Amino acid sequence: MIDRLKQFDLRFVFLIGLLIFLPSFEAPKNLFSFLFVVSWVVISWREGDWGGKWRVIDTIFLLWILADIIVSINAVITHQFPGENFRDIIRFVLIAWVLSRTNFSKNQMSKLALIAVMSTVVTIFYSYATLLGGRVELNSVGHINHTAIYLLLSYALSLTLLAFNFNHLANWERLLLFFTTIILFVATIDTDSRATMGLVIIVTLFNMFYFVLHYRKIKFALAAILICTLLATWLAYNPPVALQRIQANKNILQDVTRDKIRNFSYYAFKSSPLLGVGFGNFGRLTMSDIKEAIIEDNKDPASGQFLPFNHAHNVYYTYLVSGGLVAFSIFIWFWFYVIHVIIKLRAVAENKWIVVSSASVVMITLGIGWFNTTLHHEHAILSILVLGLLISRNRQISEK
Repeated sequence: MIDRLKQFDLRFVFLIGLLIFLPSFEAPKNLFSFLFVVSWVVISWREGDWGGKWRVIDTIFLLWILADIIVSINAVITHQFPGENFRDIIRFVLIAWVLSRTNFSKNQMSKLALIAVMSTVVTIFYSYATLLGGRVELNSVGHINHTAIYLLLSYALSLTLLAFNFNHLANWERLLLFFTTIILFVATIDTDSRATMGLVIIVTLFNMFYFVLHYRKIKFALAAILICTLLATWLAYNPPVALQRIQANKNILQDVTRDKIRNFSYYAFKSSPLLGVGFGNFGRLTMSDIKEAIIEDNKDPASGQFLPFNHAHNVYYTYLVSGGLVAFSIFIWFWFYVIHVIIKLRAVAENKWIVVSSASVVMITLGIGWFNTTLHHEHAILSILVLGLLISRNRQISEK
């Protein structure tokens, strides 16, 4: 029995379990996250293989976890705020770290991506059938804005897997991905999120551009032109609600409510610049906490230009306010490293789907991140799945 179990890669099995339950059920998601990390430790210890040499990315992951813990301790001691909200960051950073040191085969990587896409589509059908809260929301992901981000990430993954791994897919996988890509595109648009509306167009055009460069054949160029033409025609003659909302604004980057939240966030950061107030504590801040910093800038706290809120609606201010410059610098360092790896691996044809998927994740996370809190809970894990596989692939190539 034990010998039979050894034939299975339990890390792969538990990661599949995590991806199946990620958008739908909270408790199994947490269980499989834990089992995936623990199984990696046990197997690595048993085989004496911890995934290769220590590299820059390992330092980033370690510092990210340490900074998260230090920030939480500081929140308790300095601000008398709760410090338990560090768990979300530690979870997705550990998953990324373990993924980056796991040598999954190219076939296993594509299977993981396919399962992530399929679990999202199944949850979409359930959401449409039940209409939770009157809106289409993924059961575990929750709020419509976070659902929109998760759907967009899944769409990007489905599209790149279909376009750039086409020759390595079975016929049924190609057909399945064709339909999942369409379903995820429509569902993403249906969330009525303006930021997601803009990024779904950008991601699609970006993928079509690299699709043409990758295959360098006239038939594929014509196919890309046809898809872009159909998309443009549909948007022009039947604009979705999100596009209508964008067109109604004279300045697409202006949002009065979010501008006030950003103003509040800026002075909240200035009030605790080094270690912040701890993750999950943004909503505990009030005008009295930032009043002194506003006055120092010769501004009026009662001007109505500052709005306390339960979160920053901005991933950059989330890290600045919650984690201070310490956590924010590591956050930025991580993204520079990811972009470096994308540029490094872009010329290798066999890595194209994971490279373009990762580039899409970067655009989605950092683009929508100006308007909402990305890299958060479920869509953080989905993002980190893609980026962890990218870093793992880079590690495999570097250590050959």
